[in-house]
Amino acid sequence: METIHKSFEELSSVQLQDIFRLRQNVFIIEQQCFYEDIDGADAKAEHLLIYDEEKLAAYLRIFPYGVKYKNEANMGRIVVDPEFRGTGLGERLIKKGIELCDKKPIRIEAQAALEKYYNGFGFKAEGEVYVVDEIDHLQMVLA
Repeated sequence: METIHKSFEELSSVQLQDIFRLRQNVFIIEQQCFYEDIDGADAKAEHLLIYDEEKLAAYLRIFPYGVKYKNEANMGRIVVDPEFRGTGLGERLIKKGIELCDKKPIRIEAQAALEKYYNGFGFKAEGEVYVVDEIDHLQMVLA
């Protein structure tokens, strides 16, 4: 497994295609959330990719402190290819993402069903459950 951390400008066209394919396959097709994934925010983010040989196995994007939220860093679009779920790769991805965030607190917009999972990394729910594309979500913060 190879872990890669790059700015948007540093991503190759193949890596960018891999990112969009994985996000589309999981968020849009698997979860049936029909939304505009290419949201214009990727250019402001840092990107963490984990490859298994030629296949993108896991991904997340990071908005450094002050970019998306005035006083927080942010991690989002956290995704593991179905083939690699249950292998510990998600844990590796999130731990590396936390390490790469330049400063705490770190905010995530988590699916509510994953609250306990993110609690395991120290994230705490903040506020009420809200619905995005028919899926319950929670704001969670790691202080």
